[in-house]
Amino acid sequence: MICVYDKKTKKGEFENIGLGVLDECISAEITEELNGEYSLYLEYPANSKKANYLVEFNIIKAKGQLFRIYKVERIGEKIGKIKVWARHIFYDLAFYFIEAVTLVNANMKEAIEGTIPPEAQSVFKFTAPEENIYPFSIRNANSLEAFFKIIQFYGGEVKRDNYNVEILKQIGNNTGILIKYGKNIKGIKAIIDTNDFATKIYPIGKDNLVLPERYIEAEGEVSKILPYPIVKKVEFDTGDIDELRSLGKEYIKKASNPFINIEVDFLELSKIKEYENYKSLTEVNLGDEVEVKHELLGITAKLRVIKKRIDLLNPLNTKIELGNPLNTIIEKLDFESMLEKIESKITGSQNQLILKRNADTLNISTTKYQAMIIGFSVSADTNLTSNIVISGKASSDLTLSIFFSLDNKYYDLKPVQKVAAGDNIINVTLPMPQITAGQHAFVIEMQTTSGTFTIEKNNLQVTIEGRNLEGGLSPKLPRAEVLQAFLYELFLNKIQQQKQDIVITSDQKIISDIDPNIAQTNSYADYLAKSLEYFIDINILIVPKL
Repeated sequence: MICVYDKKTKKGEFENIGLGVLDECISAEITEELNGEYSLYLEYPANSKKANYLVEFNIIKAKGQLFRIYKVERIGEKIGKIKVWARHIFYDLAFYFIEAVTLVNANMKEAIEGTIPPEAQSVFKFTAPEENIYPFSIRNANSLEAFFKIIQFYGGEVKRDNYNVEILKQIGNNTGILIKYGKNIKGIKAIIDTNDFATKIYPIGKDNLVLPERYIEAEGEVSKILPYPIVKKVEFDTGDIDELRSLGKEYIKKASNPFINIEVDFLELSKIKEYENYKSLTEVNLGDEVEVKHELLGITAKLRVIKKRIDLLNPLNTKIELGNPLNTIIEKLDFESMLEKIESKITGSQNQLILKRNADTLNISTTKYQAMIIGFSVSADTNLTSNIVISGKASSDLTLSIFFSLDNKYYDLKPVQKVAAGDNIINVTLPMPQITAGQHAFVIEMQTTSGTFTIEKNNLQVTIEGRNLEGGLSPKLPRAEVLQAFLYELFLNKIQQQKQDIVITSDQKIISDIDPNIAQTNSYADYLAKSLEYFIDINILIVPKL
């Protein structure tokens, strides 16, 4: 059943037929793409009364999902139909604007909570991993752009279910379906490109650096596709033997998997006698894994459903696209871009910044209340500045007192703010001079003279900014080494998130001085320990400026 609703219908109000059931559709189809398009297209008789409801911004519910109309085309009188394009309700995130956000240390869940505006988070429910910690920033973008930037930065795949948005390492299941392909079959269009195919590579690094073993070969049956190996020279921008070997192994995994893309048209496929062999494909969902064997080449590849187009009126007319995301992951790793993004936040600027927001609603009353505590440390004596922005609602006219303390010592500045009943915004800038090297705890407390002052989630924002500032509680290594940890972990994270079948091979060595408090994540060892299942010893030489 396909229903249409008024554009002002709110979350939780879609359990009825709305303005009516669209039971005269000429055509209707939903297209969903992995980390991409999720849309509805339909055609409807122009002379129908319900056609009047098919206007921009109204909402259509189909297969239990909500789609907001963004484009309507009305065809002339002779044809007498209208065409409607709608995007999944998830795309309403584009309506929320972000001026600027900078996060020094944040996992993916924290990046979403700290970036997406509170008013959007009150509508959409986000679920995301809490594993990897990176710096993240965005400026002058809408929340949809910010969301996909977070996905691109941290890795993962999005599962959209109306107002519920979940990010997983990988969506879909291993179906166990095997497709044997060796000839042209009506209903199946296959593209197999071996242009970049190789079974053996000769890696070369900077200054003609080569491996002692010289070559890296592909594993498995793919290496026997021809009586002789297919060898390619591959150049890498590294002067380290171990890194050259690691990059080479990642490259050969990609190069020994030829680009394969298969489109399946079930309507055409149903017309051939072999249809029963492919009928199981009608049950696959986005992200599901299917094994494809090219019998002529002897290549078996695991492909995933990267796009699905469902015909709502005739399910047999559904089309799916199988692709291999593994072939493009290495090319997507732009190390120079990564370096710029990270270095600008860690080593490239004069100041560093810590930003923290309240994770829960705060109810401030006449009893002094500890609203926030921030642990930080500095690598050398320095001067810092803290900026506090509070957006809250007062139950009545009252006075709000704010107290600041550093390492249990209160500052002389104790702002007393008279606030009127209703919504209020308070902004306080606090100089923090002569901060000595080491670890510190900054505490903000509040108290009212009467009534309550309520601060919703994420509406108390505190920043601490200055030179020599380290995020976390226990910086053990110079920032240059933290930068290298970020880069190395980003590389591994991208590979592991999108290439789960890759086995990372490296010399492993337990780092003995890792602090057991894993929350202290700003040291090199801790960054690796936080996200990886093993520790890797990398020697970095830092040469001081003369």
